[in-house]
Amino acid sequence: MRTLLACLLLTAVSCVRDLSAAEVTITRQTSTAVIRIGDEVAGAYRFGKDLPKPYLIAVSAPGAIELLLSELDQTPADEFAPGNRVFVAVEEAALRTTAGAPGGSLPFGEIVNVVAARDGWLRIADREEWLHSRDVVPLKAMVTRVVDLDPPAIRDSKHPLYYDHPHHKGVWNAVDEVNGIKFWKEDGRIETVRLDVLHSGGPAAAMQVVNHWLGTDGAPLVVETTTIRIHDHRLWTYDITFTAHERPVTFEDTKEGMFAIRLPNSMRESVAHGPVVGADGREGTKALWGRTAAWIDYVGPIGTHRFGVTLMDHPGNPRKSRYHVRDYGLFAINPFGQKSYTQGTDDPQPADPLTLKPGESVRFRYGLYVHRGDATEGRVAAAYEQFCAQE
Repeated sequence: MRTLLACLLLTAVSCVRDLSAAEVTITRQTSTAVIRIGDEVAGAYRFGKDLPKPYLIAVSAPGAIELLLSELDQTPADEFAPGNRVFVAVEEAALRTTAGAPGGSLPFGEIVNVVAARDGWLRIADREEWLHSRDVVPLKAMVTRVVDLDPPAIRDSKHPLYYDHPHHKGVWNAVDEVNGIKFWKEDGRIETVRLDVLHSGGPAAAMQVVNHWLGTDGAPLVVETTTIRIHDHRLWTYDITFTAHERPVTFEDTKEGMFAIRLPNSMRESVAHGPVVGADGREGTKALWGRTAAWIDYVGPIGTHRFGVTLMDHPGNPRKSRYHVRDYGLFAINPFGQKSYTQGTDDPQPADPLTLKPGESVRFRYGLYVHRGDATEGRVAAAYEQFCAQE
C-alpha cells in the first residue's frame, strides 16, 4: 500500500513539476531577498528596518517575461490595464544605454513602461536606456497588489485604482490581538532580525527568517522563526514557529490574521467573479469565508490572462485554520478566529485563544501556490499533495 501511495504521489508531483524545470535561486541584498526561477523573478522578500512588518511582494505567475515579450507590440498601459509596465524587484536595477554603455539605475518598486527587448534587456519608453528582465516583474503577471503609501482618493470600490486597507502588503504573516497588540493592523511592529539563505539552486530554494514581534516596550514579545521554500513550479511553503520570549503570550480570537496575500484589484471576485473554489467543491467567497478547507483557490484576470492563487492548510497543524477570503481581494488563512468566524452562523463556536508560556512554541505550516488558469488547469490538487508530503 505504501508503495502504491508513493507512486501516486510521485506521479502527482511530476505533473505539477512539468510546468517548470528551472533552477531556483535566492539573492540576499541589504533589505531584500530576491527569489528567481531561472532568469525570472518569482518574488522579493522585503525586511528593511523602516517597515512595520516584513512581506513578500512582486510575486509572479509562471511565464511572466514570456508573456511580456510576446505582447510588446500591443496597446500601452492605461489605468485599467497593466500593458507592458514592469515592477523593479531589486534594490538597484542597473541600466545601460542603447549603445551598450553603463547608464543610471532604478530603485526597488519603480514602475516603468517598456517598448522593446534585446538579449534579455528591456528598453524603457521615451528613454534611451534599458534594464534587464532579471530585475523586474511584469505587472501583467504579478499576483500581489502594488504597495501604494499615497493612493489616490477614489471612493468607488469598483474602480481599478481604488485602494483600501493599506496594511495589506503583498504576502505577509501577522495577527491582531496578541497580548492586546494589533500586529495585523500594524499598530504593533514586526522586525526582521535575521535572514539566512539555507539553500539556493536546484528545483527548490529555502531561506529562514527570524522576526521579533515587539511589545509596547520595544522588547520582543514573540519570536517568529519561519522557513520559506519556493519550488520551481511556484509552490511556496511557510513553516512558521512562534515562541513566547520572556513573557506569557496569548493569541486571542480574531478574524484579522494570519498568513495572507492581497491580490491585485483586477482579480477581485467583486469585479472578476472568480471562480473562488474550495477543495470540498464550495464556490464563492461568501460560501467559503470562515470555513475550514484543505485548500482554496482564488482565480481572476490580469489584463487578458487568468491566474490563480491557492492557500493551503497543512493537516499536521495543531489546529485547523479558517479562511478570511473576501471579494475585494484579501485572501488569508487563520488558526485564531473560531468565534469570530462562526458568530451569527448556524453553528457558532466558542473562542479558543492560544496562550504560550515563556519559551513555549507552536508551529504552523501553510502553502501558497501560484498558477495559470483555474484550479484544474493549474493542477492544484497535485500541488497540495506535494505540500502535505513535506516534513
